[in-house]
This record gives sequence, C-alpha cells and structure tokens, in this order.
Amino acid sequence: MLGAIIGDLAGSIYEYDEFKGKSRCTNILTKDNLIENDSFYSDDTILTMAVLDAILNGLDYGLVLRKYGLKYYKDVPMTRANHFKYMFSPDFIKWCKMEKEGNSIGNGALMRVSPVGYLFDDLGVILRETEKATIPSHNSDLAIRMAKKLNEIIYFGRKGYATSDINYNLVNLNFKKFDSTCLVLDKCFLAVIGSKSFEEAVRKAVSLGGDTDTIGAITGSIAEAYFEIPLNLKEQALEKLPKEFVLKLEKGYKIKKDMI
Repeated sequence: MLGAIIGDLAGSIYEYDEFKGKSRCTNILTKDNLIENDSFYSDDTILTMAVLDAILNGLDYGLVLRKYGLKYYKDVPMTRANHFKYMFSPDFIKWCKMEKEGNSIGNGALMRVSPVGYLFDDLGVILRETEKATIPSHNSDLAIRMAKKLNEIIYFGRKGYATSDINYNLVNLNFKKFDSTCLVLDKCFLAVIGSKSFEEAVRKAVSLGGDTDTIGAITGSIAEAYFEIPLNLKEQALEKLPKEFVLKLEKGYKIKKDMI
C-alpha cells in the first residue's frame, strides 16, 4: 500500500516527459532523492486509498471509487498544474459520472488494488476481492486477470517466497516500450526481479518513462512485499499526504500488526 504511494510520488514529476521533448526520467537512476520536493501524489494514490477505505469500512468498491473520483478529480494544486489538467483520465471521470461503461483494459486497474493483497490473508479471498475491486471500472478479461496476478505476486512475497519461486509467464518482454494497458505488469515485475532493494526497483521502473507515476505505483506495490521500505522513504511519503490518508494507512497497517 505505502509502496504504491511511494512509487506514485517518485514517478509523478516525470510523467510523459519524452512526449514533451524531454528525457529526464532516466536521471532518477542516479539522483540522490527518490522523492523530490516537488513530487506529488496523483490518482494512483487517491484510488489506492479508495480501495483501502472500502476494505476498512466494508463498503462497495465501485461506490467508493466513484466517490473518490468525483471528490478529487479537480484537485490540482499549483504544484501539479504543469503536469495534469485533472487528476484523473477523461474516461475515468466519465465512468465516475456514469456516462461510460467500465470495461477499460488500462493500467489504472493495477495501481489501486494492492490494499486487497495486503489486508487479506487467504489467497482465494484475495483473488475474489481483487476481481470485485477491478470490475466496476475495468470489467475486461485482461484487467481482471492482471489485477489478480498482481495481488497473487504480492501474496507470495508476503509469505516469504522469492520472486524466482513465482510462476509468471512474461508476455510483454520489450522492457523499453511504453504500454498503458495492464500488460505493463510484466515491466513492473521485471523491475523487481532485477533489483536488490525497494528503492532500486522503483527507480528502474520510473526510468522507463511513459506513465511514470503509475508504473512506479505498481512496481512499488510489488516491491513492498519483497523488500523492506527504508524508514526515510516512509516518512517522506507520509509528509506528502493529507491527514485523512495517513490515518487510513495507519489503521490498515495496524490491522496487519505491521505499523508504518
């Protein structure tokens, strides 16, 4: 959960740089700080909090996702104005307003579901809850399958398995090619496999470019299950969040007896 948020923050200031004639994202491999002063949380963090909220309070995933989307989609403080017009994609906003069917194959299905992988202990329950959390806006075979795979990977990491123990058939092997669909999970998993720490995995993922906040969030959510998150990164991330988000995270981690 917090791993996804740290990945979101790390990637926030690099999103789509190469489409703007820039290539700063590769600098993250050598920069001192993973989270910069101008880093900010985006829809990836907001919807992760929505899923967490739904779990903590026994609420319908779809209703809570719509609630958070409509509440925050115009939340674009000055620090974010150069990156986003709105906090969410136009299609997601239309879905929130019930103007569009929720059948996306986009990577947004993956960046938000990690609370399911962390707050439930039975794999069967995790897979069922992941499907329930995915279907409202991403009711497609690809999105559901990849979201389940993501939380399955998180589950095995939580249980002490190494990434080499996971039977994951990679299909999207072009590590440098941008992909906005749920197939981006392959790149995120490869970033974790090829790293020796949480921070290294997130740096590698963000350096790929494209939708850097989302690929950072997905990678961070996986890496949290396999590596310890440094305390300084936890502290920096929490300082960036609204108090209401911090309180929900504290409650979520307290349930797992693994306080942040």
